[in-house]
Amino acid sequence: MEVQSLKLYTFTTNNTIKATIMDNRRQENGNNKVEVMTPKNRIWGFFVISVFLMVPGILSPLILAQSSSGAPKSVEFSSHVYTYPATPFAEKQASKSGVQVELKTESSIPLTGYLFQPRDEGPHSAVVLLHTCTGITEHEFHWANMLLEWGHVVLMVDSLTPRKQTYICDGRLGSVAPWNRALDAYGAKKYLSNLSFVDPGRISVMGMSHGGMAMLEAVKKSTTDNISIAPFNAAVAYYPLCGEPTALNAPGLILIGELDTWTPAEQCVQYVEKLGQRGDMTLKVFPNGYHLFDHPGIDQKELGKVLRSDPILASQGMKITRDFLIEHLTQP
Repeated sequence: MEVQSLKLYTFTTNNTIKATIMDNRRQENGNNKVEVMTPKNRIWGFFVISVFLMVPGILSPLILAQSSSGAPKSVEFSSHVYTYPATPFAEKQASKSGVQVELKTESSIPLTGYLFQPRDEGPHSAVVLLHTCTGITEHEFHWANMLLEWGHVVLMVDSLTPRKQTYICDGRLGSVAPWNRALDAYGAKKYLSNLSFVDPGRISVMGMSHGGMAMLEAVKKSTTDNISIAPFNAAVAYYPLCGEPTALNAPGLILIGELDTWTPAEQCVQYVEKLGQRGDMTLKVFPNGYHLFDHPGIDQKELGKVLRSDPILASQGMKITRDFLIEHLTQP
């Protein structure tokens, strides 16, 4: 019988690369069992996972949200204020003139979001969820409900509507930068920290695509050095556009498809390699994965880029994400 293997590459910030080979054999280790599709049962598994992932895309968001706690609650909060540090030149000039340095401040703006709460009182861990460049869609509701089923409070942030935007994938004038959205995330964290059913010491941030880029801004040490709030306890980004790394303030996880042409995986490999010991970041690269591989039922081109769902990779990504959140958000 032919064995079909799936290879998942893991890059970590200690510059090691691990390749995990999973084949059709059932592996047992204590209570853990892993079974990867054979040519025969892969088709059946694909069908089962497809139904599991595609139903949320068919149902309305409000129906979806009733799985654990009823419909989500629409809430209002503000992005976090940020004060830019003074440059050495500005400090020198102020000292010469005998005046205080004039600091530039990023003002907060009113935001809206959807709050998902488990049925029991908690206190619970929480996840700030950041949408893609198309705003809040069934994709985000799908993830919110998955995180809710895992026991987390979820605050899904709408970064576009309050700024009178609906679509920012093409970088149009007035677009919302990932940096601004990082401040949105910290505003959401502050809001969650004041809720009686949330444990303020167990709050994570998660974003997809443009939201993943916002996550990379949020976990920069330089971001929390200049705002009056503690960093997130963990951070997850699906297929972000990775840039130049700086020191991090929280452990992070990046998941991306090898065939992604919108946000190339190679840039994230370079990001992790350059990051080195300045932060704890793990990168998962999925062979044959495209942009939005976790998006239920999508298969299209946008701005010349392939967007394609892969239910098997999505399922693997969910398990990796869940395990990561358990590791970093579980009470000691």
